[in-house]
Amino acid sequence: MCNACDERFMGLMRTIQGRRDILRGFGGAFLATAVPTVGGTVAHSSERRQADTIILAGRIYTMDPRDTVVDAVAIRDGRILRSGKRSDILGLKGRGTRIVELGDYTVLPGFVDPHMHSNFAGLRPWLDVGPFSTPMMDDARTKIRDASARAGPGAWVQAKMLDPSIMPGRPFSREDLDQLSPNVPVFILESNGHNAYANSRAIELAGLTKDTPDPPQGRFERGPDGSLTGRLEEPPAFQPFIQVMTAPSASELVEYLRADLDDAAAKGCTALHDCGIGGLFAEADISLIEAALRDNPPVRYAGMLVSTHYEKWKQMGLRPGLHSPNFSFSGIKAWSDGSNQGLTGYQRTPYLNSSNRGALNYSPEEIEALVRTLHADGWPIGIHANGDAAIDVVLDAFERGTGGEGGHKHRHRIEHCSILHDDQIRRMKALGISPSFLIGHVHYWGRAFRDRLMGPERANRLDPCRSALAGGLRISLHSDYNVTPIDPLRCIENAVLRDMNEGGGILNPAECISPLEAIRAVTIDAAWQCHLDDTCGSLEVGKSADLVVLERDPTTVSPDTLRSIRVHSTWLGGQELTR
Repeated sequence: MCNACDERFMGLMRTIQGRRDILRGFGGAFLATAVPTVGGTVAHSSERRQADTIILAGRIYTMDPRDTVVDAVAIRDGRILRSGKRSDILGLKGRGTRIVELGDYTVLPGFVDPHMHSNFAGLRPWLDVGPFSTPMMDDARTKIRDASARAGPGAWVQAKMLDPSIMPGRPFSREDLDQLSPNVPVFILESNGHNAYANSRAIELAGLTKDTPDPPQGRFERGPDGSLTGRLEEPPAFQPFIQVMTAPSASELVEYLRADLDDAAAKGCTALHDCGIGGLFAEADISLIEAALRDNPPVRYAGMLVSTHYEKWKQMGLRPGLHSPNFSFSGIKAWSDGSNQGLTGYQRTPYLNSSNRGALNYSPEEIEALVRTLHADGWPIGIHANGDAAIDVVLDAFERGTGGEGGHKHRHRIEHCSILHDDQIRRMKALGISPSFLIGHVHYWGRAFRDRLMGPERANRLDPCRSALAGGLRISLHSDYNVTPIDPLRCIENAVLRDMNEGGGILNPAECISPLEAIRAVTIDAAWQCHLDDTCGSLEVGKSADLVVLERDPTTVSPDTLRSIRVHSTWLGGQELTR
C-alpha cells in the first residue's frame, strides 16, 4: 500500500477510535491481492492442455454432485484443469509441470467456515476467562482480581469467553465485580457474544444511571428498584462501554485479523464467511478486512453486512457479489434473538425451572418489514435465530415478506437455527431456506442444554443434522468464531459423534450424520450457502484449485479421532501456502 493510502487508513481508524463520524464510501480504498486466476497471454492449444501442477494422492474427494473420488488432479492457472485416474492425468504433464506426490494422503476441497466474525479479532489481547482455560467461576474471579491489581493508570480489565452455563459456581454480579476491582473498570464478554458484565467504575465511565433507557435491540438488566445489575444483554447495550474503553490501534486490528486468517488456513480453511460486517466500526470494518487481505491473502473472504446500517450500505452503492479481489458480499445479516446458553434465545416454552422464555430483539412486525425490504432489493438474507420460538417468527417473516417465493434463488439462511422441529424443517424446505448449524453447541453445551437449561426433549432437537438432511435441506456447519474455535475437522467430528464434552455421552444419536455428509457441510454446501460455489467448495473443472491435504482419510478413521487428523498443507488458487 502506498504511504498516502496507509496514512489515510490510519487516520480513519483514529477518527473511529475518537468516536467521530467516518468518511462515507471509504470501504473500497484497499484492494486485496488476487490469487491466480485464468487469464494472461494466449497460449498455443498444446500448451493450454498441459498442467502447471499435477497432484497425486491416495484419495481425492472432489465433492462434485456424484461424490467422485479420484487419485489425481491437474491444475492450470490456479484452476482445476482435470481430475481422474493417475495414468490419464499424467498425460497432461509438460516440460514445466510440477508433480506433487502425496502418497497415501487424502485431498479434499478447501474447508469453508460459513459463519465467523472478524469483529472478534480485536479481542486477541483480552484476558481469557473461558471454560477451556478457566474451568470454574472462582478461577475467573481470581484472574479478574489479579488483573485489576496489575492494571496501570487509565487501564481497563477486559475479559472474554466467560460462560456461566458450563462453568460451575456463582455467576458474576455488579457487587461481586466491585469487590474484585473497586477502582479499575471491568468489562467481561460472554463467549456467546450476546451478554456482558460491568462493574460500577465501568458503568460510571460509560455514563449510565438507573434512568438510562435501554437502547434499541439491547437491554441493561435491572434490579427490583430499577438499579443496574451490571449484566448487559445484546451488543447495543455494550456500545456505551466500547465508546470509552481502551481499544487496539488500527495497525494492531489489522495484525490481529490477519493472524486469525492465518490460523484458519492452518486448519485447512480456504474460505471464511463473516456474519456481521459493519457491526463494530460500520463501513470501516470493510477497510479493516481489505487491509488484512492486502498481501497474499491466505483465504477467500465473503460475508454479510449488518442490517442495522442498511441505509448506509445503500448510500455507498453496495450490492451482492464481488467487492474487491477475494472479498465479496453475500447478503445482509440480522439478529432475531440472543443466546440459548445465555438464556436470551427466544423459546416456545420457558427454560427449565424458570418463567423466562428469552426475548426477541425486534418485534415480529419489524423482522417481517426487514425481510420484505431486503428481499425486494435483491439481497440474500441471513437471520440469527437460536430459540424455537425465534425460528417460528423468522419463518413467518420469510413467508410473508417474500410471498413464499424466492428463497431458493436468494439462498436465504437461518443462522444457528439451534432448536429446530420437524414442522419447521418442512416450512424451510417449502420456502427454500437453509440452516447453518453451530455444531459446537452439541459438543460443548449439550449436557448443559439437556440437564440444566432445556430438558432432554428440547435438547434432542439441538442442531438436528440428520432430520434436516432427511427433510431435503442443504446444511452447513460453522464455528461462530470466537464462540468456538475455527476448526472444520472438529465440526465434522461433532456432527458425526454428537458427543458431549461435559461428562461424556451422546446427545440424540439419531441425529448423527456420516463423515462424508459432514464433509459436504464444510465444503460444497457451505460454499453454496455463501454464494461461493462457482469458485470453490468442490474440485470440479474450472473452479479454483482450493484444497486441503490431510494425513488420514476422514471417511475411514475412527470418528473420535477426526479432529486429530493433521493438516499436511492448504492450497489456495493452486498455490501451497507456506506455514
